[in-house]
Amino acid sequence: MKTEMKMNDLSELYRTENEARLFNELLTYKDTVFFICLGFSKNPHDAEDLTQDVYLKAYLKFGSLRNQSRRKEWLYRIARNTCLDHIRKIAGSPCSQLEPGDNPVDINTPESLAVYWEDFERMKTAIQQLPRKQRDVFVLKEYADLSYQEIAVTLGIRIGTVMSRLNRARQGVIGQIRSDTHGKNKKND
Repeated sequence: MKTEMKMNDLSELYRTENEARLFNELLTYKDTVFFICLGFSKNPHDAEDLTQDVYLKAYLKFGSLRNQSRRKEWLYRIARNTCLDHIRKIAGSPCSQLEPGDNPVDINTPESLAVYWEDFERMKTAIQQLPRKQRDVFVLKEYADLSYQEIAVTLGIRIGTVMSRLNRARQGVIGQIRSDTHGKNKKND
């Protein structure tokens, strides 16, 4: 009989009291880790599974945490890498497909539902087409709401690099959406 281990069940596996304290502190970042995973997967169910994987990997890698003051960024790096591994496993597609029932947004009419999904697909496509370095910064900022400093430490880059990549990513997404919308309007003329 296969049993699924939950994050809180790991408390029985701690080797030291310090590990227990560290893991409990890392759990306070669970929402942010979930949003990072959601940003990469675009599917709440996958994001939940990825969050579980992130915490299991963090537990198994406690020994690799060299600087206790950077534990949050260390966890976010594990989250990003776990998500990138997941993306590679699903045949290189940076986003899982959402089904219309997967999003908890209340949409009242079939017309508004169609417009919503059209806009969602346009945004998802625009994010997928970003270069990987820009997409990483975009997801960490826009989905996980990390500060520039946290993103810089998580990715091992300078704050100025974070700001320039984020600016280019935002411009790229806007440009791609405008291009798609303009192209669609020309077809309808």
